[in-house]
Amino acid sequence: MEFQVIGKDINSLQGEALVVGVYQEQVLSPVAARIDEKMSSLLKDFLKDIHFKAEVGECVFMPGHKEVKFKNIIMVGLGEKEKLSLDTVRQAAAAGLKKAKELRHKEVCFELLGEETLGDETAKALAEGVELGDYQFDKYKKKEDEVKIEKVKILGEEKLKNWLELGQKLAEAANFTRNIVNEPGNVIKPADLAEIAQKLAEKYGLECTVYDEERLKAEKMHGILAVGQGSAHPPRFIHLVYKPQNPSKRVVFIGKGITFDSGGLDIKPEQYMKTMKCDKAGACAVLGIMKAVAELKLDVEVHGLIPTAENMPGGNAFRPDDIIVYKNGKGVEIANTDAEGRLILADALIYGSALKPDIMIDMATLTGACMVALGRFTTGIFTPQEELAAKIKALGEKTGEKFWQLPLDDDLKEELKSTFADIKNVGSRYGGAITAALFLKEFVGEEVKNWVHLDIAGPAFLEKPWKYYAEGATGVPVRTMVELLREK
Repeated sequence: MEFQVIGKDINSLQGEALVVGVYQEQVLSPVAARIDEKMSSLLKDFLKDIHFKAEVGECVFMPGHKEVKFKNIIMVGLGEKEKLSLDTVRQAAAAGLKKAKELRHKEVCFELLGEETLGDETAKALAEGVELGDYQFDKYKKKEDEVKIEKVKILGEEKLKNWLELGQKLAEAANFTRNIVNEPGNVIKPADLAEIAQKLAEKYGLECTVYDEERLKAEKMHGILAVGQGSAHPPRFIHLVYKPQNPSKRVVFIGKGITFDSGGLDIKPEQYMKTMKCDKAGACAVLGIMKAVAELKLDVEVHGLIPTAENMPGGNAFRPDDIIVYKNGKGVEIANTDAEGRLILADALIYGSALKPDIMIDMATLTGACMVALGRFTTGIFTPQEELAAKIKALGEKTGEKFWQLPLDDDLKEELKSTFADIKNVGSRYGGAITAALFLKEFVGEEVKNWVHLDIAGPAFLEKPWKYYAEGATGVPVRTMVELLREK
């Protein structure tokens, strides 16, 4: 999609659709109020007649006027002016674009929604809302008379171009992630995920190393091998590197890459096995982050680590009671084969610790317990570093990706005690998200001072549309993690 900045003189412009904002109490945004006096009066009368409430994302349209040379004027609700946020802008932009498509326009002009309150960064949020809201995974659907928006024009000054470009790249990285997550298990297997990583590396000049089964054995990555051994499709470990000339710091991202999770021998019930193509969302987020980092040419050294396997109940599948001994010497008893994500992440955490990063962040669709605690829309943060958790949460408030910190309660370590090994891979049903995080912490090296575990089980994949997201993958937490890297 092409973005173009066209200046602020609304009355000299013409086009197919114009999108303007409306606050509650039917208060027109400054741009809408600047429209030809007669047209502005017509807008106000129209909104009053239809009892337009201007809830966030609420959308109506009316035909243009001879003094306003647009075929249609689309009005989007911005809610209460005092509560305006960047995420309000994203939701309104997505709604305005959707209405323009319904009206079969191929070009749409936006005022800079909320600019008078939020400033130039509004342009970034608007571009994100347009790109994220326009996304549909329709690769396997027959295309019937589809309308695509080809150009988005922005009423604003030239200085906004950099903000628009940043917003577009962040959203495109999230959409890139969504595309891979939404692919089914018969299309994306561990080797396919590795191939995507290699193509990404070729395109952006990244380093990429892929470990096959022999290399996994040599590196003693026994968790990845165990989880993958029940599948006809062998596991892989992927290491991507972005390294600028003078990096300010080194950051490691780790993403769980279970390309399909049947539960293994502890097989999932039918209703919980559906959508398990999304169990690779953490890995796909790492790929999206690496894409954005390379495009934005950030001054941070970034390592993307992806342990990937398919958890299937084949004849060679790992079993309850099996014991895995990791490279760090820790023995793990398998209490449940459906708690497999933490087993492959453990190998990656050991590997990532050896890179001696300033920050190491793993992200995984790890536990249903986190969804029970926080709902479907919020990522759980687990870290000993309160300041880092607060920073991620604050960035999420700006990106519209919701985060909440949960405790690493050491009293729950008792849940992981094993009679036959150092620890078990799962505790009781109580505090399951916390015990999963405590399990992962066992594999974080002492040299890593800043480690964060993000449980994205809820927001990574939606069963119905929400805000500017269609049903399916969201690309969480790509945009927030890139913003974290952008911070000085």
